[in-house]
Amino acid sequence: MGRRWIMVAVLFITALSLGGRSALAQDGSGPLAQMLNQIPDNQVSRTVIWYGSLSDLERVLGFQLNSLQDFQKLPKQQQTGYLLDVSTHQIYYSGFSGIESPDDWSQTFGINTFNVDREVTVGTAPNWYGVLQGTFDPAAVTQALQALGYQQSQIGSAAVFSLGGDNSNDPNNAANRIAETLYDRLSVTGQRIIAAPSTALIQAAITGSPIGSDAAYKALVGTLEGQNTIPGTTLVSAALYSGPFLSSTATNAANEPGLPLYQVAGVGYRRDAANRYWVIALVYPDADSANKASAILTDRLPRYVGVSVNRPGANCSRAGRSTRRSRRRVSCR
Repeated sequence: MGRRWIMVAVLFITALSLGGRSALAQDGSGPLAQMLNQIPDNQVSRTVIWYGSLSDLERVLGFQLNSLQDFQKLPKQQQTGYLLDVSTHQIYYSGFSGIESPDDWSQTFGINTFNVDREVTVGTAPNWYGVLQGTFDPAAVTQALQALGYQQSQIGSAAVFSLGGDNSNDPNNAANRIAETLYDRLSVTGQRIIAAPSTALIQAAITGSPIGSDAAYKALVGTLEGQNTIPGTTLVSAALYSGPFLSSTATNAANEPGLPLYQVAGVGYRRDAANRYWVIALVYPDADSANKASAILTDRLPRYVGVSVNRPGANCSRAGRSTRRSRRRVSCR
């Protein structure tokens, strides 16, 4: 008898209270909330924010990968469990993290991609940047960047390394050959790396008030990764959308009544050792709008189907597989 994999989707619709706090929002101390507290609130971040944590997936599955050899030593059952999420694109990771080419990233930039615990990609190409969270060696990275011809400058309190002009892609430079324009601007500390293709985008990633302080984003993230949302599970991947951005890009092929405009929306992917859960959350400014959305979706959800949509992709081989990751399965209508 073949093994069956069951994925459960859970929908949350919440309204912010008069005090600006959702009844579903929890303490906001999770990893995604902490990363959003370092993402400035501006036109770039008020589009889409992709989040993924391969390290949290590893912890859920009961192991930790520090190298490709660690994966190869795992029992077959653990390898299969890991690849079911990685090779089927359930966990987000991007070209910013270098996970597709760990040897190249180590030799060129001095970055061990297995030390990337979590990442977010903020914005949409080409107006985007990446933030990597983990454990890094700033001295080794600085030495590697200087050898590649990067120039150091200061933006606010952050040291920024620049290679060529904005969005430069010199095929004769090793950095551009493996990262194209993604690493034209870098800021590096022991716990965080910010990468962007231009000075304006690295500045957007460094300066400004955090988007994590916004009440709607607090409510959204508190729902997606809160411990009480689905007890015993961990959020390992998510996509956060501002309402106006998503409404401007979405299509309604079925010509069904539209939802009231939400402030923010999110899709989260949670795991325990054996089960998979999708969490879909919408945040509204008032109870009336939330109740209307609830009624519409209660009627519509049984007719939703799976489609493929473009999302930031990369060739991935953290587990020793090279798979082009340019599409993701989602449910929508």
